Amino acid sequence: MAEMVLLQLRALRSWLVQGDRTMRDTLNSIFWLSCLFGLVFVQFRRMLQGLFRLGRIKRSQYGRLVQHLWSICFHTSATIFLLLYQLLLIRPEVMRESGKYFPQYHNAIFATACDPAKFELVTIVLVAFQVCSTFGSLAGCDYSVAFSSTLHGVLLLCGFGMRLENYSILLNLYIALYCVFREGLLMYASQMDQTSQRKLIFVVVLKCCTWSYLFLYLLSFEFLIPTLYARRQLFPLKLCFWLWYCSCVWNSPLLKLLYHKIYHTHPNDCEGGESAARCILSTDWQTFRYMRTLQQAYLELKKHESRGRPRVSLTSESPARTAFQTIKCMVAMKRKAKRLREGKEQRLLQAKQQ
Repeated sequence: MAEMVLLQLRALRSWLVQGDRTMRDTLNSIFWLSCLFGLVFVQFRRMLQGLFRLGRIKRSQYGRLVQHLWSICFHTSATIFLLLYQLLLIRPEVMRESGKYFPQYHNAIFATACDPAKFELVTIVLVAFQVCSTFGSLAGCDYSVAFSSTLHGVLLLCGFGMRLENYSILLNLYIALYCVFREGLLMYASQMDQTSQRKLIFVVVLKCCTWSYLFLYLLSFEFLIPTLYARRQLFPLKLCFWLWYCSCVWNSPLLKLLYHKIYHTHPNDCEGGESAARCILSTDWQTFRYMRTLQQAYLELKKHESRGRPRVSLTSESPARTAFQTIKCMVAMKRKAKRLREGKEQRLLQAKQQ
């Protein structure tokens, strides 16, 4: 069984990575692997939905849980693989090169690829997953996250084009480890009750701390500053990294908290209502906007009906009121005519008696 798996992996590698390949061939492999990821995701979703039905989980939570579990599974496997790749393949070469009197590079993260074929295969898999994540974010109308995923894929391709193997592997190792922790927190928060506000605040604090440690400390000192002072030949890498880093800051939980305090002044403005913690942890904004639109349409329809009801009652009462006035006038005229006749008869009787 293990030999069959190894043979299949070698066949996949020979199909995706061949000799004398160009960037066009790499993009073609990324496209087909993205399609394969899409098919695997469809089967993964069907399997989990069957398990969710047995577990009596709400149907409205199916999509969110499937996305979290899919991301956790991929990034966990990516973390294990990239860690072994870094320790077994890249680190010995970096240590051997740094021990020389005249090394090829001043910073170890700019070490070139020791095995271009393996590096290309890893890049193809990671970029293909970013393509699937981009389409998933676009389907959920989360355009800023989709733009960030696109920039991440472009950064991976830029690192591959410059053969910066250590740079790309280390960066994706940190990002994959952070994504596992983040998706786990989001999945845990999605199963909490509305009343567990303290637990939500604790989860938000953990998320903000992990994001700050990764992007404000680790990536800033290990990648951002060295990339900024790199040689001129790495200008495309500088541009891609800066754009991707700014997009990550834009989608950060700290800016989400600031955005909630400034713009979400009404409970109906965000999915979390009055809770800033739920606003930061919320991810299903498409369903929230859809339900809010339905609620607004229902309230407008109800308001329109309440305005139209008095008019309808007035128009329906006007014929009855006219008929009542007519009958009243006729009765008054009959009484008046009767009085006139009685008065005339009395005058005639008085005249005969005289």
